Amino acid sequence: MLKNGGGRGLSQRVWQTGLLFLAFVLSFAVYVYGEKQVDRANELRQSSYRLAEQLRQSSDDLTRMVRSYVATGDVSFKEAYQDILDVRDGLRRRPDDYDSFYWHLAPSMPGFSRPEAGNGVPLLELMRREGFSDEEFRRLSDAKSLSDALTAREFEAMRLMEAAAPDDREAHVAAIRLLHDEGYRRAKVAIMAPIREFNELVERRTLAAVHRAANVAFVLRLVFMAFTVAVAALLWLTYAEARSILGGTVQDVHDRITRIGQGDFSVSPSPPPASGNSVLAELGRMAEKLGSLEADRASVTAELREKNEALERSNADLEQFAYVASHDLQTPLRNIVSYTQLLERRYKGRLDDDADDFIGFVVVNTKKMTQLIHDLLEYSRASRQTDPLEPSSANEAMVQALSNLGPDLETSGVEVCIGELPDVAAVPSHLVSLFQNLLGNAIKYRSADRAARISVTAEPGEQGYWCFAVADNGIGIDPKYHDKVFEIFQRLNPAAETEGTGIGLTLCRRIVHRFGGAIWVESVSDGGTTVFFTLRAA
Repeated sequence: MLKNGGGRGLSQRVWQTGLLFLAFVLSFAVYVYGEKQVDRANELRQSSYRLAEQLRQSSDDLTRMVRSYVATGDVSFKEAYQDILDVRDGLRRRPDDYDSFYWHLAPSMPGFSRPEAGNGVPLLELMRREGFSDEEFRRLSDAKSLSDALTAREFEAMRLMEAAAPDDREAHVAAIRLLHDEGYRRAKVAIMAPIREFNELVERRTLAAVHRAANVAFVLRLVFMAFTVAVAALLWLTYAEARSILGGTVQDVHDRITRIGQGDFSVSPSPPPASGNSVLAELGRMAEKLGSLEADRASVTAELREKNEALERSNADLEQFAYVASHDLQTPLRNIVSYTQLLERRYKGRLDDDADDFIGFVVVNTKKMTQLIHDLLEYSRASRQTDPLEPSSANEAMVQALSNLGPDLETSGVEVCIGELPDVAAVPSHLVSLFQNLLGNAIKYRSADRAARISVTAEPGEQGYWCFAVADNGIGIDPKYHDKVFEIFQRLNPAAETEGTGIGLTLCRRIVHRFGGAIWVESVSDGGTTVFFTLRAA
């Protein structure tokens, strides 16, 4: 009989190898987290520069508007001047293209429209939300205070110009001098000083974060090398102990078992050195006993053959993973989007028209590729989801979906009517994704000829299911395409006015099927669309 000491030693080596591998995985997770911190530091740097640029640009725009008003007397420049102050202080809503070229347009140019009235977010509040350090926030606050103080001089110049008679040349000159003398220029230079100091602080903060991550990465690389050596040593010890237990190589054991299975109980011509407690030694003693029991040879041979066949059937196929590819594509693509947008902001209008078009083409298509990768990742997550279904509130999922689509709903002016929705058996995050994709499709394919409306209702169905209906009054779908809308990458309206990747409805079908339900569509061209799906009651 085999002693238990060898088995315990081998089992201990296996456990040691497993624990070492677990420690390796945890270290790698720390390494990945460090890399993500670098990305976060760079993203924060970009947003910091963007807000500082807003402050600088607003100060320059104020100067441009007040000088234009004093020089021309055109009241639209005075209105634009006040609009800039109101947007900066949160008294008006920030225009969509405020970060790029909005105030580069002259108020008198075609297509220029004043910012919408209403409560906005003050620039200082946006800065505070970004999580700047006290020292960084103080620099930007000082710059804004200096800019606000300069407005007193600018308002005085406008007052002089407005109070002067049409033929009062001296008053006009005095107003213009207030906006061009050395004192005004010194005030403008003073505004830029804390902004430059802020940019230096941001750069130092980012470099410090990158250096910390680099140091952590270097230490972890050393740890990974140590892990490699340790794993190699444990594997070698495991192999040595396994060989000692077997009394030879695995091939030797296999050959011996095969010969016994074929009815050959003879002693091997050149038996490998085997200890008395090894597997090979035990096999030899078993063969001798079997040889002395000639009458039972047939039954023993059949039994060994069955064991051998069972051993051959024990091989399993390795599972394939497609999720990793779409996940790892996001970071480099996100960097491409960030830098192409930075290139567009910095050099738009400085190069020729073709260059602007090329940059715009790169920005648009990298955004589309980012959305495609994101949708593929969501589709892969839904396909690989193994979380058990749990009671989930469809009402709460709908509220979350509407919150996620808030900007789109506000921009499009769609009216959404939600009925009372039940609790169902689902995965909450996927239920949110289901509603969000269906509502997003209805928003995208709304009709330009009528006010857009969407309704969401649920009614009890058969065998413990609820039947949901998401109906809109949009452009509709030709009945001959009803089966194709749920196929991946199928976009029935690829026109430029709509954006999409052709994955949304495919993802909806995957989620509904994962929940054990069914999904279908009813629609006619230009007559609206209703998507039905069933979910099991909680």
